[in-house]
Amino acid sequence: MTISLNTAMPYGLNINTIRASSRNDQASKLDNSCKNIEALFIQNMLKEMRATVPKSGLLSGGHAESLFTSMLDAEMAKSLSEAGGIGLASIIEKQMDDQKKS
Repeated sequence: MTISLNTAMPYGLNINTIRASSRNDQASKLDNSCKNIEALFIQNMLKEMRATVPKSGLLSGGHAESLFTSMLDAEMAKSLSEAGGIGLASIIEKQMDDQKKS
């Protein structure tokens, strides 16, 4: 949070700048939360898609493979969400913003 100094105000603080900074922080937190929700959705979607692929005995890695693929899905989902995702974050953010206004 940045605070600008204004000598016309007592103690040199500009209250409008503080309020604007607070709104920007809240918008940033909402944006991050919506992207995290989208990432969780994408991760679950990748997990369910991966479950439909039949496992062969030749390449089945057991517990280590399932742990690796779950971590891979989580990182892929996070990257996809940060790169624009599937549009779910913006829809959730708009819904939350509309809910806040009413």
